[in-house]
Amino acid sequence: MKTERMQRLLLVSVPWMIIAGMIVGAYLPILRGEKYLLPVKPRDPRDVFRGNYVDLQYDFSNLRAENTRIELDAAATYRFGDTLYLDLAKKDNVLTAVALVNAADKVKNVKLKVHPRWQFTGKNEYYDVVAGLESFFAPKKDAEDWEKALRAGKVFAEVAIDKGGNARLVRLTKADSPPAR
Repeated sequence: MKTERMQRLLLVSVPWMIIAGMIVGAYLPILRGEKYLLPVKPRDPRDVFRGNYVDLQYDFSNLRAENTRIELDAAATYRFGDTLYLDLAKKDNVLTAVALVNAADKVKNVKLKVHPRWQFTGKNEYYDVVAGLESFFAPKKDAEDWEKALRAGKVFAEVAIDKGGNARLVRLTKADSPPAR
């Protein structure tokens, strides 16, 4: 009788513990990480299929090999799901990409985990990467204001990045220049 009761308790509580662990894990970068600003690139911001989610793009979303140090294995093919790291340096109160590397120990400044958006090799000229910071929910009444500010290039994303390179989008800020931090 007692073991049957314990089995029921476990059966009911384990899924809830898994969900709670997923939620806590998602918030850990915000709680443990440092907050930084990233400039958001102007683009068509509305995502038609998801409603009021604003689709964001950053300077590091499309890297050019001529502007950024690339330390990837030239013979390897990198696909979505492979973990790469961006080396970000703080410049004028915002983070800018310095290098794209394939190992965490090669990062000298702020480490950000990224994944290839599409397939590429270490010999490409362009590198499209995503960091999981590309969506922001905007209430319907504010969506047009965000769209105008994004087109004008006046939006900065405040992100929390922990020591492991995990990042979460905290909020968006409208400003003509990066706010002082």
